Amino acid sequence: MGRPSKDSGSAFTSRELALGADLSLRNFSLLHEEGLAPKALGSDRGKGSHRLYSSPALAQSALIGAVHLAGFELLVAGRLAQEFAEEAEMVRGKLHSNLAAYLQAPFNPTPGRRPWSGECEDLNLEDDFWIHNRLQNSGVDYRRQVAIRGDMVIDIADHEYVLTETHGLSGVKIFSPVSRDGLAASPDYRIVGRGSGARIVPITDEVDSLDFSADPASAARYKALQEDYIAARENAVTRVRINVSLAIRNAFDRVLDDRSRAAA
Repeated sequence: MGRPSKDSGSAFTSRELALGADLSLRNFSLLHEEGLAPKALGSDRGKGSHRLYSSPALAQSALIGAVHLAGFELLVAGRLAQEFAEEAEMVRGKLHSNLAAYLQAPFNPTPGRRPWSGECEDLNLEDDFWIHNRLQNSGVDYRRQVAIRGDMVIDIADHEYVLTETHGLSGVKIFSPVSRDGLAASPDYRIVGRGSGARIVPITDEVDSLDFSADPASAARYKALQEDYIAARENAVTRVRINVSLAIRNAFDRVLDDRSRAAA
C-alpha cells in the first residue's frame, strides 16, 4: 500500500462509514432514519450520498459495527455506541482509538519524536485518522488487526450489564468514588429490554445525586449498583467482549485501503 497523500482527508462519506463498520448501506440508512447514525458535518439535511462525516463519526460507526458483529440487534448497537460516543466527546473529545500508543515504545523506534519523515503543513495530532495515515509506511511497527496494551474494551454480561476495562491492564483496579478497594472493571450502562424498544440506562442515572459526600443515600445506592454490575460480570452465563480501539483502527484500515485502491 502506498503512502497516503497529504490531502487524504478526514471527511468521510456514508459509504465509507458503512465500509469502515462492515455494515451494509441499507443498515447505515436505517440507523440514520432512527436517529442513531453518527452526526454529519454541517447540515444533516442532504441525502445520504452527500453527507460528510468526521473521524470521530467513523469511530462511532466502527463501534456500531463491532457491537452488531457481537450479536446485538442493529438498533441496540446504535444506541449503545451513541451513548459511548457522547460520553467520550464530553470527557476526552472522541472514542479511544489508542493510536497514540504507536508514537511510544515499543512501536516507535524514536519514542517522543514523530515517526513520519518531513514536516507536515497540515499537522493535526488531534485527528486520529490523520495520525493513522501518517503511521502507514513510517518507521513504526503498526500492527493490523492486533490488540495492543491500552485498548478500550467493552464487557457485556448476560446481554444487560455493560462495563469497560483496559486491555493488558487486567490486574489494575479502576477507581470508584464509593469503593475504597477499586473495581476490576468500570460499570457504565444497563441494556434494558430487547429489540427496537431497548433502552441504554447509564449507571449515573440510577441515583438521585452524584454528590456522594452530601448524599449518603445516593452513595450507598451507587455502591450497591456497582456491586451488582461486578457480580453480574463474575457470574454471567454469557459475556461479550468488544475491543473498541481495535474496531476503530480496523475501520480506519478499511477506509484507507479503499481510498488507496481508488487512487491506484
